[in-house]
This record gives sequence, C-alpha cells and structure tokens, in this order.
Amino acid sequence: MRTRRTTSVAATVRAVLVALMVSIALPPASVANQTRGGTLDGVGTVPTTLEPTEWEAFKQRFVRSDGRVVDVEKNGVSHSEGQSYGMLLAVYADDQATFDNILNFTFSEMRRGKDRLISWLYDPRANPPVTDRNNASDGDIVIAYSLLKAGMKWQDPRYVRLAEPIINDIGRLLLAKKDGMVLLRPGAFGFDHSHQEGPVVNLSYYVYGALLLFETVNARHPFLEAWQSGLMLTEAAVSRSNGHAPDWITMRRDRALSPAQSFAQRSSYDAVRIPLFMAMGGRVPARYFAPFDHTWNIAGDRVPEDIDLSSGKAVMAMNEPGYRAIAALTACAARGVPLGADVKRFEPTTYFSSALHLMVLVAARAYHPHCIEPRGRIASQTDNSFDVAAVFLDRGASTEGRVRTVSLDNLPGFAPSRPLGRSGEQRRITRFPTP
Repeated sequence: MRTRRTTSVAATVRAVLVALMVSIALPPASVANQTRGGTLDGVGTVPTTLEPTEWEAFKQRFVRSDGRVVDVEKNGVSHSEGQSYGMLLAVYADDQATFDNILNFTFSEMRRGKDRLISWLYDPRANPPVTDRNNASDGDIVIAYSLLKAGMKWQDPRYVRLAEPIINDIGRLLLAKKDGMVLLRPGAFGFDHSHQEGPVVNLSYYVYGALLLFETVNARHPFLEAWQSGLMLTEAAVSRSNGHAPDWITMRRDRALSPAQSFAQRSSYDAVRIPLFMAMGGRVPARYFAPFDHTWNIAGDRVPEDIDLSSGKAVMAMNEPGYRAIAALTACAARGVPLGADVKRFEPTTYFSSALHLMVLVAARAYHPHCIEPRGRIASQTDNSFDVAAVFLDRGASTEGRVRTVSLDNLPGFAPSRPLGRSGEQRRITRFPTP
C-alpha cells in the first residue's frame, strides 16, 4: 500500500494500521522475540496507572517465570481469564517484558488449533495440561483488548496484528443474534440451542470497553449491538431477580432472563464483575450501575454477597478487598462517592480478589479520576485510547452522535427498571453515552 508522506502523526498512524489490517497473518508463538514491524509515533494514549509496588506484589504472588498466571487457591491451575488479567495489568503497569512473557505462554500452551481463541483451562498436573479445548469468552475478549492496548501503549503495531484475528473469531464464533439482541456465547460450543436451557448467557462476560474498541477495529461484526444488548439484558435480569444479577441466565423463550437452572442459581463471583467491566472504559451511563449500588451499598453494608437466587438468601458476604473495591467503584460510578483509603491500598490476598482489586484501581485512575484523589503521575492521566483508535483506522476522530437501534419488542419477559416508551417503539442508544 502506498501512502502520501505527511508530517501528521495521525496520518502516520493511519497508514501503519491500515497496512496491518491488510496483512493479518498470525506470527509464530514466540512473539516476544520477533522484530517489531513499525511504530505508532507519538501516540501516548494508555497511561501507567499501577504503582510499581502494587504490580510487583501481584507478580511475585501469582505470575510464574514462564508467564503463567496461577490461581493458587485452585491447585495452581491457570485460566484464560487469569492470563488475560495479567496481560491487561501489565499494560497499565508499563511492564512490557512481563506482558510478552504472559502472551508467549498463552499462545504457545493454551491456543486452540481450529481458530484463534484460547482454551479456558491449563492444569500442569494433567497430561496433556489442556484437557478441555473449549474457550471462555471473557478470557478471549480481555486478551484481545489487552493486545490493542499494548499496541497503543508501546507504539508497537505487532500487538494489533495479533489482536485482529482474535477479534474476528470473537465476532464470528461468539456473537449470536436472537430476538433483536446480540448474545455473547460463553464458549464456542455447548451454550447455544443444543444446551437444555440454551442459549445460556453469562452477563459478566460482556467487557464493555473492549466491545467499543472492537467495533472500531472490526466493523464486520455487531460489537456495538453486543454492547447495547449486554446492558439491556443485565438491567432486565437484575429487575427479574429482585436486584441481584444472576451469574448465568437462560434465554430460552419460556424462561428468558431467568437464572439458568442447570448452573448454580447464584449471584456471586461471576456477577460481581459486571460493574467493574462496565467501568473499565465502557462509557456506560450511571443508571446501569445504580441497581448494584443500591443492593451492595445503599441497602447493604458496602460488601457484595453470594446470593442463592432460589431462596433469595445470602450464602456469605464477599468480604475480600477486591470485592469490596468493586462495590466502592460502583458507588462512585453511580453517585460520585470517592473511593476510601482502604480501597486505594493494595495488598495481595487470593488470586481472584487481588486481580479484581488491581483492575478497580486501573478503572478508577484511568477512566474515573473523580473517584480517586490526585496522586501525581499515576492518578492524573486518563485513558483516551478509544478516541485515538478511531483516528488510527481513518474512520474519523469523532464519532459522537452515531446511533443504532435495537428493538425490545421481541425479547420475551423483558422487564426494565423504568418505562422505555410506547409499545412498538425502538429505544435509541447513542454510540458513546456519557453518565
């Protein structure tokens, strides 16, 4: 591809990224040692929001020297979810060496052969370590999201080349249209109409900032509609379950939006991530945080709870710092309540709580600076990589005001928390709503 020489940074970046979209062949697994294929000169869009002490404490506890992120509480296994969290946190810690190490392990040991998705479980005690080749959509989404962020953070289009085919397979294999909505399959197989309650959806797998960024990179798939559908499904499911978001819901016509009976009918360690993934660059209006804020903070004790949805009773309080941090971030996103000193102080506990705690700090410092008091360099920067990504792909730096519509009429049992208008009316959601 030939491009006109220009001194414009945006034009340089566009030329590089457009060229990358033409050539998307996946490099070999050992990507960390490859020659870098270009530069994104002057594009400093992803801030460093983790303190070195915070990241080092997490790495020492949970990241092995081979790049494996370890769930120490579950016999030392690794998940695609954990690999993705490690990659994203490494970007915001400005630790490219560790990012490459985690990436190399993920691609060399956990990648599926039939597509560009990642096997969800790696157990070093098993032979072979990957015994279930199914993927987990949240892991794939955050891995691709992290690669895009890395490309912009370190001005290295190599990472964008790695992300693009994953994004395409997410759109091709994991998004499904049903009754005017775009559902996110939890895995490439096993959760659709072949399942006794299918389609089955895990609402915590919608990573809203990633879906917006994917829409900019790949317009062939309905990522924006998935962003819209995830919010509407979450609002409706929470309304049907008395203010609690189910971990798993069925979309079968006779029980749509109800807790899936073939899974534990709980609102717990999956659902607790929903407002975090809304806050992580998702441009989600405050109203969608409000039900979580009411349940956990206004009517609760600022602690998420593991709820048995079949009885409506709490099984246990989720007292670890990472879960409390999500409740605090939710209060800030909904009502502007600043994070407390306990939330802003990180010490590793369990793997899952620790990873979520650091992601809360990333979300607050990068996307919700009003939630946290200025702390010099770390807290004073915001992540504007989504806006720059639009410039990258020559689709215009400003796409504010573009709208698409999604009909709610065909969604059985839809029960929003507030009226949406007359029967037959379509609800218009702006592309980038602001709270």
